[in-house]
Amino acid sequence: MPTALGLTTTPSQSPAPPGTSNNRMAPPGTSNNRLVGGQRLDTISKRNHAAARENEVLLWRALTDSPEAAKEYMSEDCVMINPLFTGTSQPMHKDSEPSIEDALEATRKYTGFRFVGEPLVVEVGLMALASVYKIVLYKQGRKGVREVRATGSSSWRQTAGADWLLCALHVQFDGIEEEEEEEEE
Repeated sequence: MPTALGLTTTPSQSPAPPGTSNNRMAPPGTSNNRLVGGQRLDTISKRNHAAARENEVLLWRALTDSPEAAKEYMSEDCVMINPLFTGTSQPMHKDSEPSIEDALEATRKYTGFRFVGEPLVVEVGLMALASVYKIVLYKQGRKGVREVRATGSSSWRQTAGADWLLCALHVQFDGIEEEEEEEEE
């Protein structure tokens, strides 16, 4: 229908009459909220949980592909215990001997990883998350590919720029499953 300015409008583009709302229900699948795992991320909590799972994947991909690149995901004051990569269960931080940076540069190499199930995530605050998970790392050896099972826990905080940084990482060999395998043999 022509308007006073000579422009054409369609009913969906026409303004709402005074005193009424112009909010119309969008057709299914047209929301700005993206879907992750079939679930709409329509709350801060859901987006934070999805971000924690995504950050865990990015961190472990960096740790297995190029450990030095994992520094990009870590806060400056990050603390860590990770015997899988460092060979020691000593707590590390930026000023320890070895420091996290030194340990990442001299780390053991793994060829891949997978989570066993989904990481469990809990909000520690509006801008902080903690997660726990089981993980399997793969290492290429002379006798073929070897699986290393572990459990992990990490804490993340969100910066003012909306980036998530790792604050703490604790990884340990999963001795429970190793004992069960020995009993079965």
